[in-house]
Order: sequence, then C-alpha cells, then structure tokens
Amino acid sequence: MRHIIVFLYVFTILIGASALTIQWLASKGDKEKNFVSMKPFVIMLLFMNVYDFLIYYCDNIIKIDTYMFLSIGDCFIAILVLLWLRVSNSITGTEVKNRCIGITEKYVILYGIVWLAAIILFRELYWIRLVIDIPLIGLLIAGSAESIYSSVRENAPKRFVAYKVVIAFFMTVNYVSYFISESGFVDRAEAPIMNITIYYWMVINIANMMLLYKRDFRSSYTAETPVVLDLSEALANVQKKYELTKREVEILEEIYSGKTNTQIAEALFISESTVKAHIYNIFRKLDVKSRVEAVCIVREEKEQKV
Repeated sequence: MRHIIVFLYVFTILIGASALTIQWLASKGDKEKNFVSMKPFVIMLLFMNVYDFLIYYCDNIIKIDTYMFLSIGDCFIAILVLLWLRVSNSITGTEVKNRCIGITEKYVILYGIVWLAAIILFRELYWIRLVIDIPLIGLLIAGSAESIYSSVRENAPKRFVAYKVVIAFFMTVNYVSYFISESGFVDRAEAPIMNITIYYWMVINIANMMLLYKRDFRSSYTAETPVVLDLSEALANVQKKYELTKREVEILEEIYSGKTNTQIAEALFISESTVKAHIYNIFRKLDVKSRVEAVCIVREEKEQKV
C-alpha cells in the first residue's frame, strides 16, 4: 500500500507540474492577463503536494517523527485558502465583490502571528493552533459558497461553476483532514488520515489542469496578422477617408513612389506650381506636415491588421 501511495504522490506532483507548465505557456503571450490569477495558486498547490509527500515519506518510509513539520503545514494551507478564494473570485474573467477575501487576507496575517507565538511561547498548548483553524475553515466555506453563488447568478459557463464546486469541496475536506490529524481525535498511527489527502490533491490538480487546458489559447499565441492591400486599394480607402479628389490621389501615389515635384509635374503633364498647390491640399486633408507622414498613412492603410 505504501508503494501505491508513493506512486500517487509522484503522479500528482507531475500533474501539478503539468498544470503549472500549461499556465506558464498560456500566460507568456496572454495580453488580456486571463491566466495570471491562477499562477500563485498553482505554484502553492504544487509546493503543498511536495510538502505532503515529504511528510508521508518521513513517516512511513524512513520513520522520522514529523509532528512539528506537519504543524507548519497549517500556515501553508492557510495561504493556499487565500489564494484559492482569489482565484475563485476572478477565474471567470470578471471580479465580483467577495467580502470573505478581505477578511481572509487580514486573518491569514493574524493566523501567522498567533501560530508563531503558539510554537515559541505555548508549545504545549497545541489546542491554540486548532482554535485558529476553525475560523479559516469557515472563511473557506463561506468564500467559496459566495463565489459559486455569484457564478450561478451571472450564468457563468458551467465548466467554471463545476471547477469551483470541485476545488471548494476537496479543499475543505483536505483542510478538515489536517485539522483532525493535528487534533489528536484520531490516532495517527492507527488511522493515518493524512495518507488519504493525496487523493484530494490529485483531484484538485486534475481539475486545475483540465480548466487551464480547455481555456482559449488563441489570444496568447495568435498574433495580429497583417493583410497587405494593393496600392490602388489603399489609395482608394485613403481617398474615401480623407475626401481627396481624383487628382490629389494621383499626386499622392506619385509621392508614395518617391518622386519630386518636378518629376510629378512631368508625369502628369501639369505645372510644378499646380503640383505644389495639390500637395498643400493633400497635407491639409491628411493633417500631416511632410511627405514622410503622408506616405506612412498610405502604408498603414496597405498593411491593415486583423
């Protein structure tokens, strides 16, 4: 049985690493920052998986007492609860007001202070560390429930609602397992309740990976593709936008080709002073002050982006 659990831990850690890889790849080109909110949660979850694996390995393989090491996990899971509530609040792309998040942020700081004091000054009074867990479990349940309710009310995609329900349930059950293990209500040797937390972590990691995998990656890696128009099409668009005359378009085309006023006059069989007058009107209509700026307008019209 121990070998099976070790295998499940390794498998779960690999799933967590895969979810983190997907998140990283998706966020590299994510202009709309759709994947940013999940990153801290996925990283902390992977850390917790490794942490739990070390506890199990020490307890069952090399037989080292990990009671104090296990108690540190309460601080880690407290941070994970906060990160989860933030993800739950923003995963659908629109943040809603979740009162539990602000309360949890303040309580996690208080939690850390009380936990540290209990370890240093009141080491024998283990019940202090149990008492401070109870409000955090309540905040986890209340914050998750509020987020799920908001998603249902706003008709969010079903996959997001299902994701929130799954993570909230297994996060809560996992935290309760930590609480029971530290409480002493169940003998750790006779009923190793922490051994089953690997199944909770595995489900949470799979849910993360599936949600990340099914998100739309096109915005991350599909660059704007330029559509190059013919010069005549671009000039026609410029003529329509800036209300140029047919002669002004002809002269603008000659400017685009890099000809001087004298060359334009010879090509169109008009005087150079007439060319200058048309160029003045073109610059006024395009709201530019130089030939370079006028050419840039035509070039931008040629290389439209979709």
